[in-house]
Amino acid sequence: MTDTATLYAELKPDLEALATPLFNFSKECLRARGNFVPHAQALTSDGEIVLVGASDGKDVTTADAILPILHDALREVAAKRELAAIGVSENVTITLPGESPTNAIKVLFEHRRALTVALYMPFDKKLFRGYVFGETFSILAKPEVNAW
Repeated sequence: MTDTATLYAELKPDLEALATPLFNFSKECLRARGNFVPHAQALTSDGEIVLVGASDGKDVTTADAILPILHDALREVAAKRELAAIGVSENVTITLPGESPTNAIKVLFEHRRALTVALYMPFDKKLFRGYVFGETFSILAKPEVNAW
């Protein structure tokens, strides 16, 4: 059986293939619109990136409305295609031990090989400097999509 640290190291290329573009797109959305709705990508077993989006059919929507629809869409893609991993980006508020709540981009990474990691990139909007993004950190997480 592979320990978590070894598995994380083995799957890091898959994690980066999904997380990097998700973080980049989320940052672009923040800069352009001040917010974003959850969005996702999937990595097929042969290395192809598949974009996955969701809509509730309304002109104005919320992240709370979109996230379950997006999770369903990812499960549907996983039922039709052989996926290695999925990544979901959302705008969240986190509270680190001993600190005040802060905004963060969260990218949830779930891999077929039973590794789930939540990556967080804290951010703040400054009056004259625009958005300032902090260092990304990760923690082990429970699966939310459960595509497998």
